[in-house]
Amino acid sequence: MMHRTTSLGLSERTERVLAYVFCWISGLFFFFLEKNRNVRWHALQSLITFGGLSLIIYGVSMMKTMLSFIPLLGAITSFGLGLLVDILWWLWLFLWVWLLIMAWLKPDYRLPFIGAWVRHII
Repeated sequence: MMHRTTSLGLSERTERVLAYVFCWISGLFFFFLEKNRNVRWHALQSLITFGGLSLIIYGVSMMKTMLSFIPLLGAITSFGLGLLVDILWWLWLFLWVWLLIMAWLKPDYRLPFIGAWVRHII
């Protein structure tokens, strides 16, 4: 396997993995600083995936907090929204581990729905 270096001086494989290490923050870093197309693809995939998940988790948590002040509605929705936040966190963890492994093993790995968005941007 050929170890291509990138504009930041690391191997492409290492940068692909590093684009996922700190979720959307490292994706943002590598998207703007790296010139290698494959690394930028993974960085943008990380940015969209984990940025979107963090916004959804934040929104559901805010909704749960706001609804908790309404006596009957807060009691009814608290369990469901709490369960949804827990599921989203497990999804985050699963995707994080999965994308780290796939970035190491397959340089052209694309998530099914996110890959179409990334294709239009890059």
